[in-house]
Amino acid sequence: MKRKISILLILTFIIFSLSSFVEAEEQVPSIQQKNADALVTLDILKGYEDGSLRLQNKIKRSEFITLIVKLMGYDADADINNIKISFSDIDNKHWAFNNIKLAVKYDLIAGYPDNTIAPNNDVTYAEALAVVIRSLGYESTLVGKWPENVVSKAKEIALTTDLHLDPNHKLTRGEMSVIVYNALTVNFNQ
Repeated sequence: MKRKISILLILTFIIFSLSSFVEAEEQVPSIQQKNADALVTLDILKGYEDGSLRLQNKIKRSEFITLIVKLMGYDADADINNIKISFSDIDNKHWAFNNIKLAVKYDLIAGYPDNTIAPNNDVTYAEALAVVIRSLGYESTLVGKWPENVVSKAKEIALTTDLHLDPNHKLTRGEMSVIVYNALTVNFNQ
């Protein structure tokens, strides 16, 4: 009987250890979760239909643009009827169409030279930093060559606190929540 109990305890321990290991791999770093939760409270970040934030997922350009528009408070601007956008890869049925119009209105984005916006592409670390730097008024203070100039400026103004990523790294929603959260503490450059 003691042997059966010992085997049962060992098996329970092994199963518990394996399940904890799998759960830990699926979890996002606590700083990302904390920052994302704060952004949800501030109504800057929204979850999916099922209520999840999917912080481990790559962030799409349309999601990123929406976050920055909300960060800046531009989503309260209803005067976008005369804003014309002619990107060939998005139409007014896209869920982020109005946020993209707002981002164009406030000169946060310009799109690509081929007249596209690529709303479903992933956002790189350098691209995200460049737009946040622009939205905070620091674009004219950039010195040097792309992308080192935006990474350097972002570090200088503390946008990259808690992140150490390659400029071409495709951001997750969790990593982006750290950048947006950090932006809340940056003074605007006039």
